[in-house]
Amino acid sequence: MKALSFNQLQVRVFALIVVVFTSVVFSYRVWVQIPQLEHTMIKLSERETSSLIFGLERMNKPMITLNYDYAVWNETYEFVLQPSSAHSQQYLHENFLNDTFVRLEIDAVFIFDSQSTLLYSKGYHHKTQQELRFDLYRFDKYPENKILTATPYNGTKVMPKTGVISTLSGAAFYSSTPILVSDKSLPSNGFLVFIRLIDQEFIDEISLFTATPVTMEPIDSKSEIEGIKDLDAEIKLTKIVPFSQRIIRNTKGEPSIKVTVYHSNSKPPSIWGMGLLSLVFAMIVLLVTVYLLLAGFIIRPVQRLAKNVKAMDKRQRYKQLPKNYIIAELRNISFHFNALMLTVQRQNTLLSQQVYVDELTQIANRRAFELHLESQVQLLRRQNIGFTLILADIDYFKQYNDTLGHVKGDETLKAVATLLEQHFKRAEDMCARFGGEEFIMIYSDIPFAALERKLLEILDSLQTLALPHPSSDVADHVSVSFGVCQVFPIPTASDNADSCITGKQITEMADKALYQAKENGRNQYYKVTITANELPLTNED
Repeated sequence: MKALSFNQLQVRVFALIVVVFTSVVFSYRVWVQIPQLEHTMIKLSERETSSLIFGLERMNKPMITLNYDYAVWNETYEFVLQPSSAHSQQYLHENFLNDTFVRLEIDAVFIFDSQSTLLYSKGYHHKTQQELRFDLYRFDKYPENKILTATPYNGTKVMPKTGVISTLSGAAFYSSTPILVSDKSLPSNGFLVFIRLIDQEFIDEISLFTATPVTMEPIDSKSEIEGIKDLDAEIKLTKIVPFSQRIIRNTKGEPSIKVTVYHSNSKPPSIWGMGLLSLVFAMIVLLVTVYLLLAGFIIRPVQRLAKNVKAMDKRQRYKQLPKNYIIAELRNISFHFNALMLTVQRQNTLLSQQVYVDELTQIANRRAFELHLESQVQLLRRQNIGFTLILADIDYFKQYNDTLGHVKGDETLKAVATLLEQHFKRAEDMCARFGGEEFIMIYSDIPFAALERKLLEILDSLQTLALPHPSSDVADHVSVSFGVCQVFPIPTASDNADSCITGKQITEMADKALYQAKENGRNQYYKVTITANELPLTNED
């Protein structure tokens, strides 16, 4: 047997798994999933047909309720007794205006006495607001319409009657209720009938209940209704169909309207549906993922470990190795390596603090500041980014030490250093102890308005801190004077960047500004401004 390479073996195993899996999934879909889907779709179609019937009942319910309210009412009862009286005319005028039809969503009203004689009728389309003509009350011509007045009050329960009736304007739903006094203490003396036409607006409202399209068509011939069940027939489907139909009969019991509800699921599910294809695709993705995970857990972690160590050796910069290895041996190597490098890093940090941190105030010392100032000068030369150097001196600090002692003086130095450093939060800004009671600071690329605001904030903070200074000639608390040198970048790119001012020159100008602030009375700042190429380059840079 010919030996296979690892890659060839992987491809064959992968193909075999895909074929077996596809066959199993295909069989499951054909024998299990599709029958279940078809059953679910049939049940959904049945529910949509049920919602059609429910919608028709729900649409008629408000009209039936309103018809009852108007029929079982003293005013209506009195109208039937004396239909031509002034009070009865007022009753008609107040209750059957055109606006009433619009509000009640009805299209006609008929009032009959107990002998089925028409006392009042009015037709008015509640949507188009046009007069309508009806002759359904002509019982000699339409004897089947006698059903409108064929349900008298039996003395125990008011029984409104509803159904479909044919009119000159087409098929309509009706509701007829015996007319009674409000407490039902007297026999019925007539019938009140409300009519609502079955028009497109009615059909559109029915569609809201079914959530699928619905159509209603008048029936012209018996051939149109072959095999179609009545509206109240049992709802039972045996297969998936695009639509279901029902017949609504009129007062004569004849088929009047054919209602069609179109189902949301009209086609049987396909054998090769998106679900099956998605499942097969997902299986392929899963196999590839498993392969990549296995490769990633065994080979790549070792490669990554070696790569990280090599990169640290090349850059001479420590970075923690990952700790989330699945392989225990790699996790132990990473743990011990990180522990070793953390010890080295702590030692380097401690050494760095001893070199660049002021021991008393625990802020940057003069050496750290000079390195930072040099980097700012380089930014000024190469990228034309200006900055501001501030030299600060605690006012009358020698007298403070002479009065309160050097221990108290050291505590004050630490408090002032902490306060000053709080106003230098950006990475490019810096506050450092320059020596003795002097501090030196840098704000990178700051406009004068913002600079002035920060200086005033520092002076206000010192006043708020209110460290007592019994020997000061300028304030009763510890105060600071500032010498400010704001360095603007070279105005045009054509100027020679090599003629840039040096850090030492900037510091000297800030020192002169500090001297001027002291001359002006202390507890304030004095500012000078220069352009980056204002002074010639010296060998001291």
